[in-house]
Amino acid sequence: MDTAFNRERVRKSDTRRPNLFSGRFVPLWFLLPAMLVLLVLQVYPTIYAFVLSVMRQRHGGFEFVGLQNFQLLLGQSTFRESFGRTLIFSAWYIVLVIGLGLLVALLINRRVKYTSGYLVVIFIPWVLSDVVAGTMWRWMFLKDYGLIQQWLTPLFGPSIYVNPAGAMGIVILASAWRSVAFTAVLFLGALQTVPREVEESAALDGANRRQIFMRMIFPLIRPTFLIAILLTTMRSINTVGLILATTRGGPGYATTTASVYLYRSAWGESNFARGAAVSVLLFLVNVVITVVYLRLITDRSEQQI
Repeated sequence: MDTAFNRERVRKSDTRRPNLFSGRFVPLWFLLPAMLVLLVLQVYPTIYAFVLSVMRQRHGGFEFVGLQNFQLLLGQSTFRESFGRTLIFSAWYIVLVIGLGLLVALLINRRVKYTSGYLVVIFIPWVLSDVVAGTMWRWMFLKDYGLIQQWLTPLFGPSIYVNPAGAMGIVILASAWRSVAFTAVLFLGALQTVPREVEESAALDGANRRQIFMRMIFPLIRPTFLIAILLTTMRSINTVGLILATTRGGPGYATTTASVYLYRSAWGESNFARGAAVSVLLFLVNVVITVVYLRLITDRSEQQI
């Protein structure tokens, strides 16, 4: 009798005070270090940027000014023009990275010899740092001894690097060259999940390669395609290091995108409040893009159901 009573007391005490170091709480303890790192490196800086964006530097400190920083930004032609350059840069960057990445993935997916070697060569630009890649592209377009500049001089003149349109083209090509490998690997992984029987049956029915890809393969890799577009879009908006290493935002403001404008405001001019306001605007743009992407994925899933 006493034993049963003691067992009942122990069971009740266990239900009242759960052990935080066993059972279902163990996975949370393993996740705690990563969560703390994210909290320190991601959540806190984001919150601090929002707070700083409504402040103004004055007499060595900060004072609250509300939305005044945003009003000043939207009223500056240099900031509006930087957003326009961001759109131009992003449009060309997305087209090149997605198009070339898909093309490379389709070629490698044909199961040719030395596929692993091709992947290593294609992935070399991705492992390079922004500074190394940008410096290399800048040297190749220098007027006196740039290798590519010498080849293109008969077509575009002796100074592509100092031409506004040429500088933007160099930045776009350098950024796309570095990012194609990532999207190629994404598309290659998706293509290798498509059963070979799908292509073979469509070919037996008389479909050509374009019809096979558009009607059979592309619907199967569409989720990966949308993910690649999302990641590429966000990367194009947030690119800073490669542009600074290649052209430093010049000549003039020719390659100063919104992210580079943020860097110049915060670190070049030591106006951290204005830089924080730019970062908040870019954060909101990224959120809108993510919401649109999730909406597309949700609508597609509901249609399939």
